[in-house]
Amino acid sequence: MKASYWLTGAVLFGALLSTAIPLQAKATPTVYVTFWFDTEDFILPQADDAAKRLAEMFTARGVQATFKIVGEKARVLQERGRDDVILALAKNDVAYHSTWHSAHPTPSEYTRDLDWQEGVAEFLRREGVGLETVRRIFGVSSSCYGQPGGSWTPQSYAALRVFGIPLYLDVTSHVNLNDRPFWYGGVLNILELGDGVIRTDWKDEDVKQACAKFDRVFEKLTGEGGGIVSVFYHPCEFVHRQFWDGVNFSYGANPPRNEWKLPPTKSPEEQEQAFKAFEAFLDHIVRHAGVRLVTAREIPSLYPDRVYSNPLTQKDVRAIAEAFQTRLSYVDLGTRIVSAGEGLLALSQSVAESDGNRRPADVNVEFACGPASVPQQFLTEGTFRWDALRQAAQELIEIAHGTQQLPSVVWVAGQPLRPEDFAVTLAGAVAAESYPAEVPLRRGELEARKFVADDSSHLWGWVIFPRGFNAPHMMALAKLQAWTIKPAVLRKIN
Repeated sequence: MKASYWLTGAVLFGALLSTAIPLQAKATPTVYVTFWFDTEDFILPQADDAAKRLAEMFTARGVQATFKIVGEKARVLQERGRDDVILALAKNDVAYHSTWHSAHPTPSEYTRDLDWQEGVAEFLRREGVGLETVRRIFGVSSSCYGQPGGSWTPQSYAALRVFGIPLYLDVTSHVNLNDRPFWYGGVLNILELGDGVIRTDWKDEDVKQACAKFDRVFEKLTGEGGGIVSVFYHPCEFVHRQFWDGVNFSYGANPPRNEWKLPPTKSPEEQEQAFKAFEAFLDHIVRHAGVRLVTAREIPSLYPDRVYSNPLTQKDVRAIAEAFQTRLSYVDLGTRIVSAGEGLLALSQSVAESDGNRRPADVNVEFACGPASVPQQFLTEGTFRWDALRQAAQELIEIAHGTQQLPSVVWVAGQPLRPEDFAVTLAGAVAAESYPAEVPLRRGELEARKFVADDSSHLWGWVIFPRGFNAPHMMALAKLQAWTIKPAVLRKIN
């Protein structure tokens, strides 16, 4: 697998996304609903037929769902000669759900103790195999990624950018921004949506409750000017009594293939009841006025990131500087939102291009990941000459441009500063009417870190993890990537 292949694919994929949803005249807000299925069970043959039946439900109604497919599942479908299943899924949206899903090590396990770059490289190496398998068998690039079970890792985001995958679609509490879509790691995230994540069980009363819940969420989102609802299932859960991976890979177990066991299945009557219940729920949504079903391939065009489409003005830069003096987090500029990292890059670019007190009319900002580490030693007080601060800003821009990552340490006049302290110090200088000759060091803390969970047992409750699994180093890296987090804004369609 060559990087150039993936980068070329990313360009082509981006071009496809830009034309995914044509502009329409809409008098009232639209509520978008995305159905997605983690298509993962490569052990139970009946799960193949379940995936086919679900895919055909959507095709029969003239809509599409997103099927996030495990690489090994795709390979096994081909090995079993299930061209009928492959064709049915291909008429919907095809996405990616890891190479092996629950066979150890899972993504959280193999990246847990790795540094940033090593973890990114390992994710590329292991998951690139399954991604290529899905692409080869289905003949299309995957529209999104979602982690297997609870096996989330921050390094996946940098790898997804290499793969050309613009959307992370799943449910997880590792990172969350007010239960709404957000940007993190340069990738659009549809994760926790609060009551906007809906599932129904298999009894008639449960279906009625799910439909009523959807109606309430619809009204709420309409009042917010529109939004998105996420509905997810696994094809295998329509036919089994216990998940295939729990039977074989629980608590770190990794038996050889010849010892894999089939999970127990539901009776034919129970299976039919499950499909009929889901079908009733699907029809309620499909027939609902003001609703539009969208796939993962369409979602990015609903939430465009406008920071990179046009330069930031000097007014924008001043607004960022003023905001950073009280809160180091994302900044809402009205027409667009910048993350803390983008704000730091904008301030640095403005200072680096300044000539005395003459400031550039506008600045361009490129994406950069958060820092890779936390400095062990750094300056906590002092004063800097303006030209030293300006040189440090120039170096920060050069580093971010060359590595696509913010530096872990910013050197000012030979002294190490944390990026947080440099951002707040720079903000104070930029917010002034004229650049001061001497700039005092100001301390700052990245408030956006609060949107990334602390390492705790509730993050790692997936039955597949070994007992006592935790990942403090990995979650520390995840908090460093909070420099990139910001809300995703739904495009207004007139």
